[in-house]
Formats: sequence, C-alpha cells, structure tokens
Amino acid sequence: MNRNLLGIIAAILLLLGGITHFFGPGGNSASGFAGGCVRIGLVLGALWLALPQILSAMARTPGWLLGWFIKKQIPPPGSNEEQQLPQPVAKQPRPRRRSNT
Repeated sequence: MNRNLLGIIAAILLLLGGITHFFGPGGNSASGFAGGCVRIGLVLGALWLALPQILSAMARTPGWLLGWFIKKQIPPPGSNEEQQLPQPVAKQPRPRRRSNT
C-alpha cells in the first residue's frame, strides 16, 4: 500500500467535501455527498497516520496466526498440485465398551 497516495486521496476527499458543503448546491443530496466525502477522508487520514504501525504489526505477526484469517486457495481440478495431496486415512470404528452390570 502506497502511503503517499493514501494521504493524497484523503486530502482530496476532505477538500472536496468541504468545498461541496460550503459552496455546493443546497439540498439533501449535496450535503449527503459532502458528509460522505468528509467521513471517508477522515478514515483514510487515520489509516494514513497508522500505516507504519499496521505494517510493522503485520510483519511481527506469526504466519500460523494469519493462516486463521487468510485461507489457502484450493487448486483447480486437474492440476498437478491436486494429485500430490495425500489421501485422507479412513477412520476406524472404535471398539464397543462392555458394561460391568
């Protein structure tokens, strides 16, 4: 993710929302557009400020923990990767327990 581009987009959205709010046409659609631009600009600005900490936290996070959230892609049918996967072992039935009565 490019931090400079994120900051520029946040600044443009904040500026566009401010201009639309003060100098734009009256009405609900203009004020809704201005409010949306300001809200998204503020969120992107906060992300721009926090991006170095987010990237360092992602680098320190172990791979197995990220595997919980990011699933591996299943190979398409007919690919070589599918043939190399081990076949699952059939589960053996457990023996019955005898009662003491």
